[in-house]
Amino acid sequence: MSTVNASDIANALTRKYANGDQVRTHIFAAFAAIAWYNAIELIILCFVSFKRHRGCYFWSLLIASSAIIPHCLGYVLLFFPTGVSPYVCVTLIIVGWIAMVTGQSMVLWSRLHLVLQNTKVLWGVLWMIIIDAVLFHVPTTVLLYGTAAAPNSVWDSGYNIMERVQLVGFCIQELLISGIYVWETGKLLRLRPEGRPQGILHQLLFINIIILILDVAIVAIEYVGFYAVQVMFKPVAYSIKLKLEYAILGKLVAIARGSYEDELPSSSRDIMSFPSSQETRSPNEPRHNNHRKYSLPWFWEASHRSSCTSSGN
Repeated sequence: MSTVNASDIANALTRKYANGDQVRTHIFAAFAAIAWYNAIELIILCFVSFKRHRGCYFWSLLIASSAIIPHCLGYVLLFFPTGVSPYVCVTLIIVGWIAMVTGQSMVLWSRLHLVLQNTKVLWGVLWMIIIDAVLFHVPTTVLLYGTAAAPNSVWDSGYNIMERVQLVGFCIQELLISGIYVWETGKLLRLRPEGRPQGILHQLLFINIIILILDVAIVAIEYVGFYAVQVMFKPVAYSIKLKLEYAILGKLVAIARGSYEDELPSSSRDIMSFPSSQETRSPNEPRHNNHRKYSLPWFWEASHRSSCTSSGN
């Protein structure tokens, strides 16, 4: 029985690049460098931007950002003649891919709590993420390990099909979550006619359009047959989406400050860019009557009550 090495798997997955190895090498090097640079910057930014290193939003951002590094490393070791075991390469790819893709969806879900208070919708979105993770991650993992064991076999064919299916599935999932977020943000801004609600909404829409273009680009590159480019462009695209997450976060903080600044939970106050109540309203300034129109998201209610009780004591 012949020994399978990483080059055999790389050749099986990138058959259409037989005449473009040099170009592929340059593309890999460029994308890997950009992805690693962005990942390191995101990790630093995550620790700097949050006062308290806790909560689903913080950990989702940190895990999704950190996962880019092993994901890229796995493909670099797989596609370049490094002599590393193919199973080590595949393990790095799979672990990084799961944490990066599902981590990104958890980032979107955590952010959704800032504008949506419907528990049924929130739980529905969470269950969608969990079910999609099982439906797409498990078969893809099995097929990729099968390809590592037997390149140019039925495992390889099955993986090529499943790779396209999971790309479209995760793309639709992220678009659904982003769509719910934009819709709920628009509803929240319509309740606040003062200020610049339309400007904020347009900026949020523009950011989400960029994210949409990145998702579509990943799917399009895969479907035109450039698998090797797609797998290295994907971590770059996800790192850009995570960077855009901080731009969206700034807009969310501005909206939240105007809607229920005194009732903001600790999760929002953990963000360094959020100004204190003393900076936003003087002590003698009267409250607006519409302040009570907004209630805390369910995700923070328990912690907010406990913090209020402890401060009262």
